[in-house]
Amino acid sequence: MKVNTVFLDRDGVLNEDSADYILRVKDIKIHKDVPCTLKLLTDAGKRMIIVSNQAGIGKGLLTVDEAKIIFAKIIELSEVEGGKIAGHYFCPHTNEDQCNCRKPKVGMFMQAVRDHGIRLERAVFVGDGFGDAQAAKTLNIPFYLVAQGWGPTTKQQCDDQNIPYIYVKDLREAVDRILASEDEKI
Repeated sequence: MKVNTVFLDRDGVLNEDSADYILRVKDIKIHKDVPCTLKLLTDAGKRMIIVSNQAGIGKGLLTVDEAKIIFAKIIELSEVEGGKIAGHYFCPHTNEDQCNCRKPKVGMFMQAVRDHGIRLERAVFVGDGFGDAQAAKTLNIPFYLVAQGWGPTTKQQCDDQNIPYIYVKDLREAVDRILASEDEKI
């Protein structure tokens, strides 16, 4: 499959996650492999879209404007080596809100499809959460599960519920495998 879009979860994939949420710019810790990996994707002509649940907003821990500042900083730090993120989407709701955008629902993905003309048959998703895995299954796109953040717990949940994934150490390994699969002769 020739991939043209890589959906990325934010916390746990691009930056270290926190059980207490990322609430301030000073809390951001970008994984060291992210900037060079995003440049690889950009150089290979891949579009990157972030899709992220941000329940801290719905819980009143930070405002939408504060979340936008944090997103801008994460993107800035992730792009320092020349990679370019085409768009980012976040759900500000909690589970109790029953919205259509919070993963595992696919509202954010479908908005990105409309906004960017994405063909899902040429997309993959890299994430660390069980909602990520469920969304990828709903969308019928390959899911690369990173062993960072919630990855080990999610792996067990996916195994228990027979949800497909490709287990990788981090974003760099996911990208290496995505790019290598395109080079394979079938």
